[in-house]
Amino acid sequence: GLCSFSNRCTSPSSRRLRAEQMAPRSSAHRGLAAALCTIGAATAAVDSKGGAGAHARIHMVTYTTGMYRDRFADSLKAKEAYARHWGYEFEVFDEVTLACGDFREVRWRGDQRYCKLEALEVMWHRIKELQKSDPSRQDYLFWHDVDTHIMRPETPLQAFVEAGGAADVIFTDNALSLNNGVFFLKTSRTGRSFLRRWRDFCQSGEWPWADNGCMYEFMLQHLGGARYSGRCKEYSASEFNPDRPELLTGTELMRCFNDEMDALGMGCCGDVSRGVGHIRFLTGVQDAFNHHPCDQLEKDTSYSKAERGQISANCWTEGMFLVHSKDVAYAQTSAERVAALAGEGGRARLPDEL
Repeated sequence: GLCSFSNRCTSPSSRRLRAEQMAPRSSAHRGLAAALCTIGAATAAVDSKGGAGAHARIHMVTYTTGMYRDRFADSLKAKEAYARHWGYEFEVFDEVTLACGDFREVRWRGDQRYCKLEALEVMWHRIKELQKSDPSRQDYLFWHDVDTHIMRPETPLQAFVEAGGAADVIFTDNALSLNNGVFFLKTSRTGRSFLRRWRDFCQSGEWPWADNGCMYEFMLQHLGGARYSGRCKEYSASEFNPDRPELLTGTELMRCFNDEMDALGMGCCGDVSRGVGHIRFLTGVQDAFNHHPCDQLEKDTSYSKAERGQISANCWTEGMFLVHSKDVAYAQTSAERVAALAGEGGRARLPDEL
C-alpha cells in the first residue's frame, strides 16, 4: 500500500511529493511510487533545515562522444528534464564544444575519459564569473558520466549535498573501487585545491582507468602526505604504448588504494570510517548515488573470493538514486520515471518537446 506522510510535512516539496505519491500513473512507475515513501521525509528535512546545502545552486555536467550521445539519448533527455524540473543548470560537452587537448593530448579513444577534468575546469570558471555579482552564492558541480541513469528522480540533488554535510567533495563510498563517475564538487577554495591538484596528477603519465586511476594516487598523496608509502605508483607507466594503450593494472591499483587507505586509518566505508572532513563518503540505499548493477559486477572475473563477497553491499539495488551502467535498458527506465515526475497525464515532456 501507499505510505502516508505526517501532517507536519508541510514544505512545498513535501506537498508535491504527497500529491504525486497519491496518483501513481502506471506499473512502469513502481520504483517511482515506492521511492516516494522513502524519500519524502529526507526531502522535507532538506527544506526545513535551510542549511548551506539546501539552497545551493547545482550545475549538472557531463561529457559524451557522438557514439554515446546516440546510445544514451533517452538517459540524456531524462537528465535534462530532471534538471529542468528541479531548476538546475545542465551542460553536455562533446568533441566539438570542449577542447580536451587543452588539458592533455587525446591519442586514442580511452584518453577521452580525461575530458572530464577539462569540462570541470571550464565549468568552474563559468561559475566563478557568475559569483562575481553574488559572492555569497554557493554552487556545486554535479559530475555524472554519460553512462549513468537517474532512477529516483523525485529526490533533488540538494538532498545529497545535505547528507554530505555540504562538504567540498562528496562521493558514494565503495569498498571495492571508489569511482568518480558521479560526484559533487563545491566551487569553494578547498574544492578548487582538490580539482587543481587532481588535474596536476593526471596531466602526465599513463594510468589504468584514466582519470580514476590518477585520482587514486592524488588522493593518497593529498590525504596521507609523508605517511603514504608511494607504492601505488608502480601500477602506472611513464610512457605511452600505442600497441597497448590501456594499462591492465587497474585491479592491482584498486587494491593498492584500498590497502593504503586502510593503512592511513581512512579505510572504507562511510564518513566515520574515512574520517576526512572536507571529503564526504555516502553509503546506503537512501544516500548512495553511484553504484553499478550487482549482476554486472558478478560477471567481473578479476575480483578475488573476498572481494566477490563484498559485491552485494557495493552495488546498485532498486530504490537507489542512480545506476552506473552501459545497459540501455536502464536509460529507457530512467526516461519513464522522469516522465512520470515531470510530465502531465503520465506522458513525458522531454526538453525537445517543450
